[in-house]
Amino acid sequence: MIFEEHAMVAIHYADRGAAARSGPVSRSLTQATFAALNAPSVLDTQPWRWRITEHRIGLHADWARQLADLDPDGRLLLISCGAALHHARVALAADGVGVDVVRFPDPGDPSLLSELRYTGPADPAPGIGSLHRAIAVRRSDQRPFADRPVPDGELTLLRNAAEQTGAAARTVHRDATYVVITAPVAAAASDWLTAGEALSAVLLTATAAGLATSPVTDLTAFTPREAEGGFPAAAVRVGVADRFGPPRQAGPPAGPTASAPGNQESP
Repeated sequence: MIFEEHAMVAIHYADRGAAARSGPVSRSLTQATFAALNAPSVLDTQPWRWRITEHRIGLHADWARQLADLDPDGRLLLISCGAALHHARVALAADGVGVDVVRFPDPGDPSLLSELRYTGPADPAPGIGSLHRAIAVRRSDQRPFADRPVPDGELTLLRNAAEQTGAAARTVHRDATYVVITAPVAAAASDWLTAGEALSAVLLTATAAGLATSPVTDLTAFTPREAEGGFPAAAVRVGVADRFGPPRQAGPPAGPTASAPGNQESP
């Protein structure tokens, strides 16, 4: 996926009163939606909307931003929304805000993908601060990586990060090292949303570990065996940054894309 520039965050406040918006919990919820602006999304469409009450955020798919030619089934849109959801969760956890995450809470409103319901203060989990800091600094690195293998322990860390979101992941070694996130062959909307959360988790965990990353656009290159019998939903090229290579060009983060040859800057 190709990411270019950030759109303005789409937020609707259900509580009209200024007091509700300025409360400490509401402020934390709002800040989490701004953190989600850094999430990878297909062609940087950021195809989501947030609805905020005093103690709750609703994440809605914005189907008006669906790219019908590139993403006719909405798969990339849902992966993008999942990445935004994970970014928001990381921001809230780092801020000491506890939430229950309820996915697809209203059968009558399929565009409501998730609600984050405030449960009270919560001690930040170990390592959450590093993930939160990674949100602001993560970039897709298209340069050749250093000719050094990624340590097995760090690859295990990346797979675990994906699996903690509920997705399956495995490491594939070819010309480079990849973390491939899979969905069931008969995937539902919830599976694509989870794949997006896993994509975010892998990218942030790798960035926090000092690794270079680049989302992969050509998912057809991965076989069913490499995808553990599932459907390749997303993949990330992972490596050690070459400190002696050309400087990385400043630019927006990258994220998920449709199948296309090669690796490109993308959502």
